[in-house]
Amino acid sequence: MTAPPEPRTHSIPGIVLPAAFRAFHTLQEPAYRLYTEAHTTPADSGPLLGRAFGELAAHWSQIMLCPDPAAYAWDLLTTTVHTFAGRLDIPASSRLQYEAVLLHHIAGCTIHRTSETTGRPPEKIRHLLRTWPGNPPGAVALDGVRRLPREEHAGRAPAPRTGDPLPRPALRPGRTRAGEYKWTCAL
Repeated sequence: MTAPPEPRTHSIPGIVLPAAFRAFHTLQEPAYRLYTEAHTTPADSGPLLGRAFGELAAHWSQIMLCPDPAAYAWDLLTTTVHTFAGRLDIPASSRLQYEAVLLHHIAGCTIHRTSETTGRPPEKIRHLLRTWPGNPPGAVALDGVRRLPREEHAGRAPAPRTGDPLPRPALRPGRTRAGEYKWTCAL
C-alpha cells in the first residue's frame, strides 16, 4: 500500500517593490489614508487604500515617466476612492477644489501638505480654498488674517501675508498657464 502523494504547495516569491515606490508610500500613506477614511469607515478604508496602492504599484514605471508623478498618482488614488466609495456632499466648483477642501478642512492637512499630496502648486491650493463656495463671509483667511468687507478696510494697508515656505514654482512642462494639469502620459 502506498501513501497518497503530498499535495503540492506553491510558494509565491515575495514581491520586491522599487525603493522609489516604498519611499513614496511612506511619505504619502498618512494623507492618502485620511482622504480614504473621510469617504469610508476606518474598517473599510484599509482594503480600499490597499487596492489604490496596488494600482499605483502596478503602474509605477509608467507613473515615473509622467512629468508630475505625484499629481498623476493622486488622480489615480482619488479615482479609485470615488469609484468604490463615492463622494461626500461638499459643494465645489471642480474635482481638485473638492479634494483640496477635504484634505485641508476635513482631514486637517496644511496647505503645504495638501500641495505635496495632490502634486499641485501651493498657490493653486490656496486659490481653490479661498474661492470655495462653502467659506462663510468674514471667515478667517488661510493666512490667518480676517478678511473684512470692502467698506471696512478702505484706506487701510493690506495685512502682510504669511504662507508656506515653498517658493513659487516656474511654469513647468505639463502645466498650463492657468495651473491646470495637462495630461501628457497615459497608463
